Amino acid sequence: MNLRSLLRTVPAAVRRDYGATLVVQFAVLGIGLYLFHLVAERGGVDGFAFYQIARSMVSTVQPALLLGLGVSLYRFLPRTVHTTRRLAWQALAIEAVMVTAATLAGAAAGDQIAALLGLPGGRSATIAVLIMLGGNCLCTVALTALRGAGRVAASNLVSGIGFGVIPLVTFAATDRIADFVLLQGLATAVVGIAATLTIRRRPARSTATAPEPGITTLIAYGIRRMPGELALPAFYTLPTLAVAMRTRGGPEAGYAGFTTSAVTLICSVFAMLTPVLMPRLSRLFHSEGEHRGERRLLALLPWLAAVVAALPTGVIVLFAPAMVHGFLGDGFTAAVPVLRLGVLAAIPLAMFYTARPVLDVLSEAKVMSRLLVACLLVEVVVAVAGRGLFIAPYAAIIGLLSAATALGLIATWLSTRALRRPPS
Repeated sequence: MNLRSLLRTVPAAVRRDYGATLVVQFAVLGIGLYLFHLVAERGGVDGFAFYQIARSMVSTVQPALLLGLGVSLYRFLPRTVHTTRRLAWQALAIEAVMVTAATLAGAAAGDQIAALLGLPGGRSATIAVLIMLGGNCLCTVALTALRGAGRVAASNLVSGIGFGVIPLVTFAATDRIADFVLLQGLATAVVGIAATLTIRRRPARSTATAPEPGITTLIAYGIRRMPGELALPAFYTLPTLAVAMRTRGGPEAGYAGFTTSAVTLICSVFAMLTPVLMPRLSRLFHSEGEHRGERRLLALLPWLAAVVAALPTGVIVLFAPAMVHGFLGDGFTAAVPVLRLGVLAAIPLAMFYTARPVLDVLSEAKVMSRLLVACLLVEVVVAVAGRGLFIAPYAAIIGLLSAATALGLIATWLSTRALRRPPS
């Protein structure tokens, strides 16, 4: 089959859901980039570094508090009918306990955490970041539960409000960066709780009476996935946090954070395949049939993704000075070479994200976890080794680029091998 024939095998509903999800994701990322400009304008180099450190701290710790529930809800909620709403509420309740415990524990060590990362404000700054973390966790559980329950439009709406509209509104309502972070977390938590109220029982599609997964199934699978779920965001946050600790919150941490945000912007096109495809692939590959056309298309996707990702990557490399000065200001010229080097990681990471839905459905949890943890170790080793040769941001970004290359190529190979196995 040629490429055009393969693309025709994609159902219209998948194309529609992917398109809508992508529009919302780009809107959220666009607002995030605009906030970079606003924060840099209001807080200067130091305020921008604070904001990037806060975002990196949230992204690093959030997977540990989620207990893998995001992936579990994508994988198992599509197989429920009677227990859909109950599972969603149980997941949210567990998450509420986790974020409350983490906030209390982090507040007790607030001064030490702030000193380690160079956050001005001591314990109060740490608490603000922890509340932002809690709000993100609750909202994430809600939108993944909606997606697993087949409520794609509602999930996109929650994502747009919680991670797009709320940050803009709370920024306008506050004067200090720390207050903005705190208020954003509180408002996002409210959105997540309200969204979970809308989840209802899924309509039955057949007369099958197979036992439905319970909360212990979700937790057990999620915990097995946790090492990988911790490692993936650490790919992006490690450069910022490592530079922050080495420079005691210096402006270079902001440069690293801006670079990883550019990589995230490019990869968002491909990362959105997981919430769109994974629930459907979970049903597809657990039904009868060989699904040859779908398997061929899925095997080709990572290589198509590399070609597509190379286009915006090249644009950023060429126009990095204009982008940095336009978004952040003339005082951020030193971020230009860091951005040009780090954005290259988007190409292999795009390959990983298009291979990920297949690995999540057709492979055991430990396969993805081991891959992500191993590649994160590559990033750490290369970054540490590079400290003797390069200044802090370059060493960290070279570590990211090395690990991303390994992750993209190995994930593509593993997914191709999984798709060639006969259906069980």
